Amino acid sequence: MYAVISKLDPKSADTVSQIWQRLCVACGVKEIYNLPTPHFTWFLAEDIDIEKAAPMVEQIALDAEPFTLHTFGLGIFSGDKPVLYLPIVKTVEMIELHQAIWNRIQAYGEDAKLYYSPALWVPHITLALKDLTKENLACAVNTIAFEPIELFVKVDNLALVAYENDQTSEMLKIFHIRSQGE
Repeated sequence: MYAVISKLDPKSADTVSQIWQRLCVACGVKEIYNLPTPHFTWFLAEDIDIEKAAPMVEQIALDAEPFTLHTFGLGIFSGDKPVLYLPIVKTVEMIELHQAIWNRIQAYGEDAKLYYSPALWVPHITLALKDLTKENLACAVNTIAFEPIELFVKVDNLALVAYENDQTSEMLKIFHIRSQGE
């Protein structure tokens, strides 16, 4: 699998890492540590032509301006393998950047995941996935649901990531979004 992600700014990443640690200790959920870093995902596909996609992602980053996103509350994607996450409030800047990524990168991806398409995308920061069960999901929710978790995430990068067998990941390339004139 290959993805276009944005790494979280250091303060937000530290908060999310602390939540991951608390969920691991309290509830035994640790699959999240197979992700490269606290982040949110813009695009996901089974395969991608890195040689062609990387220059496109770099150009998208060069054309963009940094912006800040807001997250609060908790969400759960239900199913056989539920996912616990922090929902991100969509902004105009985010929607426009996501559309640009999807439109320009989709042609270089094989089996792009439609739930990351502009029509279906629910932007989020994953807190627990793959090892949530009926037994530990309640633990995970109870561990963090009764405290305010609100982040203001500065979006200043786009990165290409490869996932091997859903077990390990590698940051292939990272492109910084800079204010015009930097």
